[in-house]
Amino acid sequence: MPDASGGSVVLFPGQGTQAKGMGAELFDRFPDHVALAGEVLGYDIARLCLADPDGRLDDTRYTQPALYVVNALSYLDRIRRGEPEADVLLGHSLGEYNALLAAGAFDFETGLKLVAQRAAFMAEENGGAMLAVLGVPADELAGLLAADGLTTVDIANRNTPTQNVLSGSAADIDRAKQALTDRGVRVTALRVSAAFHSRYLRAAGDEFAAFLRGFTFAPLRRTVIANVTARPYRDGEVARTLSDQIAGTVRWADSVRAVLRRLPAASFREVGGEGVLTRMVRQIDATPAPAATAPRRVFTVAFAGGDENAYRPLTAHLGELEVVPLERPGRGRRVAEPLSADVDVVVADLLDQLRHRLDEPYAIYGHSLGARLAFLLCRRLRAEGLPAPRRLVVSGECGPSVPSRERDTWRLSGDAFWAHLERLGGVPAQLRQFEDLMAHYERVLRADFTVLGRYTHRAEPPLDVPITVVTGDREPFTDAEIAAWQRETTEPLLRHRLPGDHFFIRAHWPALAELIGGAEPLSRP
Repeated sequence: MPDASGGSVVLFPGQGTQAKGMGAELFDRFPDHVALAGEVLGYDIARLCLADPDGRLDDTRYTQPALYVVNALSYLDRIRRGEPEADVLLGHSLGEYNALLAAGAFDFETGLKLVAQRAAFMAEENGGAMLAVLGVPADELAGLLAADGLTTVDIANRNTPTQNVLSGSAADIDRAKQALTDRGVRVTALRVSAAFHSRYLRAAGDEFAAFLRGFTFAPLRRTVIANVTARPYRDGEVARTLSDQIAGTVRWADSVRAVLRRLPAASFREVGGEGVLTRMVRQIDATPAPAATAPRRVFTVAFAGGDENAYRPLTAHLGELEVVPLERPGRGRRVAEPLSADVDVVVADLLDQLRHRLDEPYAIYGHSLGARLAFLLCRRLRAEGLPAPRRLVVSGECGPSVPSRERDTWRLSGDAFWAHLERLGGVPAQLRQFEDLMAHYERVLRADFTVLGRYTHRAEPPLDVPITVVTGDREPFTDAEIAAWQRETTEPLLRHRLPGDHFFIRAHWPALAELIGGAEPLSRP
């Protein structure tokens, strides 16, 4: 993105801005595009937009192609009339396809084929509903939903600092509407038939991802800000980002702020629509970005073989920050419970331990296996609509999309298993003097390493959580393996390297405490 104080930004509206008669002044000016649209879609797009004789304009299968065509022709018309191309392009949900078209990712016909198939997949999901919520910031809204037990409702759109949209099943949205109304919160039901931009559209996102494998996208000529990450698109990631967008949150306020940070005097122009996005930009620009809040509580997830005492020395350096160790079954105070090597069962157990303790700003920290489990815990928190951590701090592990270097450790025989653990530095030498303790810890360790061995990474939209990754300078990770954490967060990844091997943390508790509990900004502009 240009590093300057000014610049031109074009906004493309999405679903909800359709209206009978739209595009009236455009269709005669672009007969070739209109004819091509008819060939791709199999119906008269001008007739649909101007007359809507069959009442289909509000049916998402028709709404999305219609808006794409009108947005595209509106932008082409402006260019023909001599307006310069934009420096930065943003589109709200469906409008993002027009932003990518204007940036050169694909041509008009290809974009229309993508939009038509996207609309078809999304239209297959029925029984959902959406609710606009006014006057409540997103973080506060998440807290209200959690307090009322509405964990199956997602925040689908973060449009402005005080305008958000909820998405979920029709029954759950009705419950949310009643609960919020009882609290004096203003809400408005939206005219939709599905829970767009929520967990309920993941199947549609997966189908669309498979469809996108048949397309190749050109390098972008202009900067496009992605809804789901609030960061510029990167060449080579267009297909993944578009498929993630279907079930991912539309982070409109964050996207606009990303532009304003770099182009504070930018000129915004809305293409099509009735100025809805322009009004949102004014509201966002007039509201200061919330300051980063330091966590007051940290949940810790132990490394392989560890229990609630794994990070006890860390507590002394965290000051007033409350430390809550999350204990896995079969160890520590839960030693009588059966061990589990099922990653989903383990993460569900961790979630149950903290779900009722999210009333304060918090962080999550994990080392090695604990890092992967902490990451999966963040995903589960998002899936249940629970308040997210202020930050996730991980150490001693590569990005979760990279297979763990310890994935085969659980297969090692007895002596080889213990020799490997000694090389890692995680097992006290004196432990081998006590056969009963060794037998107990071997069961615990093998269960934990089996979790690593059976872990299969599932691609999901990145978290809206800042991630700090800390590694030892003698750990065998490559830069690419550590950088893989960036795929899992919409925020800039913060990386730190400290002297030491895999268990470098034992010599750096004060530094680690500062990264977990410090009040410094969590991300860089």
